[in-house]
Amino acid sequence: MEAFPQNIVLSGVSMIGSVEMPHGVITHNDPDELLVGAFHNPALSKEDEDAAARHFIDLYKAGGKTECNFVPDVPFSRWRKLIYNACLNSTCAITGLDTERLRIAKTPIENLVKPAMEEIRLAANASGVQLPDDVAAKMLSILEPIEIYFCPSMLVDVQKGNLTEFENIVGEPLREGTKNGVDMPTLRTMYGLLQAMQWKTMERKGLVNVPPCNVP
Repeated sequence: MEAFPQNIVLSGVSMIGSVEMPHGVITHNDPDELLVGAFHNPALSKEDEDAAARHFIDLYKAGGKTECNFVPDVPFSRWRKLIYNACLNSTCAITGLDTERLRIAKTPIENLVKPAMEEIRLAANASGVQLPDDVAAKMLSILEPIEIYFCPSMLVDVQKGNLTEFENIVGEPLREGTKNGVDMPTLRTMYGLLQAMQWKTMERKGLVNVPPCNVP
């Protein structure tokens, strides 16, 4: 928007599920749904922005094989998805447990996931996006059946020794909430652990320099 202040900006949130069982075999267990709307620019007409979003959706769906829907409030959809991604992805990546093992163990859900979800909800509310009080319960209710033992993408990256996207889905909401005066101790702890894990991965990949040990 800063570079092109007169251009309409669209934003999309993708809801999709897939598992790799066995290795190299991808099961697409939850069809992709793309939610698209205008990322509102106060200098532009909301009607024009929404019309551009709906035109893009018509183009995207023209082949008849994709699900793409208009959302009038993109920030709401984005924060609601963070309730799942920022909290479950992080907990799974840090503990090495898939979402179903978290539920079987119970304590990670009660002591980590739910408090982090509430912190995300409060951060969203402080930024002007009103998520309902029961949003955490609703997001937990859509988890996959226990027998699937679903590994979120961040856990898969850790298992494969890849860098993770923790800055995008944990760091950004943490910074936004903190800026608006929200206390987020659970998410801040997760963020610190993920930073340390990322640094370890970067060292293994030769992306950071570590002085040699001089102890005989």
